Amino acid sequence: SIDTPYIPTGFTNLDIPLDGGLYEGLYIIGAISSLGKTTFAMQLGDQIADGGDHVLIFSLEMARSELIAKSISRQTIINIEHGQEYQEMARSTREITTGRKWQWYSDEQKQHIYKAMEDYGNYAGRIWIHEGIGDIGAMKIRETIEQHIKIWNRKPVVIIDYLQILEPFDMRATDKQNTDKVVLELKKISRDHKIPIIAITIINSIKVKP
Repeated sequence: SIDTPYIPTGFTNLDIPLDGGLYEGLYIIGAISSLGKTTFAMQLGDQIADGGDHVLIFSLEMARSELIAKSISRQTIINIEHGQEYQEMARSTREITTGRKWQWYSDEQKQHIYKAMEDYGNYAGRIWIHEGIGDIGAMKIRETIEQHIKIWNRKPVVIIDYLQILEPFDMRATDKQNTDKVVLELKKISRDHKIPIIAITIINSIKVKP
């Protein structure tokens, strides 16, 4: 169609090569372990929700509370005013979730965290986080998306973290066979509902000979 809808990611330098933002389809974020894939995907979700769209997050590794703390931590950095010391006001995820650390924060530092929580709350109502370990598969994702559309009459952007630990289709099949089947089903879901689906995957490190 001439006017194919898209959803801006909130990253200008990413939206330009994407021709405006996310279109319907399956997007894969792949990298080696511990490189920031989840953090990047969660920021995408936050910015999309802040722009007014709905976001469904299927987290198979991190707890809902940890993902929320990540967003609040990011907001403590965004909210730093000019001239304030970064290390004094910014707070990591661990510094937010570890209660015993709060006794050492000044009133100003605590208020800065509370303000970050308040700002996150302005768009958090458009984010739904579904936790699971081995009990969320492609069929469950389809069912949840369809329920969401039926209840809210809004098509969400979907984020899956991460691909390899979705519930397998067939316990007797190889990991590659199950992953291929999941990818195919996610593409079908995206096509059927005309929504963007973002899936995180781990890419094994490649040793390069000198």
